[in-house]
Amino acid sequence: MKMLRGFVILLSLMFVLGVMKAAQADMTTIYGPVYITKATSEGGKDKDKKKETKLTFTALVPGEGILIIKNGGDAGKKHRVSSAEIKLNGKEIVDEKDFNKNVDTLQYNVQLLSTNELEVEVKSCKECELELTVMGEQALPPRTPLNLPTR
Repeated sequence: MKMLRGFVILLSLMFVLGVMKAAQADMTTIYGPVYITKATSEGGKDKDKKKETKLTFTALVPGEGILIIKNGGDAGKKHRVSSAEIKLNGKEIVDEKDFNKNVDTLQYNVQLLSTNELEVEVKSCKECELELTVMGEQALPPRTPLNLPTR
């Protein structure tokens, strides 16, 4: 009898955990890809290079998210950033030491708010590109009322 009771409890826990997992939303792209570039203007002056970028985006479901950074973006290895800082909602996510010319892709778990501010400061490169994509939980479809018979 104890064995049967233990089996029923185990089966119940497995069911509850399975339902909880099924209730979680799927991760999907909620922002991006966005391309941050730093290139010298035709005059070739360093002062014309764009160093800081501020981006604002919304998350339909605040909470867990993922920031994906592709160093060099679509331009490839020759256009990789060697030093940059990235902040999300004022919190430093990526330090300048996380970058170098050999780094292809970086991925970070982040906490998303309803409205988010992403700050990117490219510190070192000649002509470079970063591709940023933010993944977040997909909003669940609205619940429809059940058509229950009335008495």
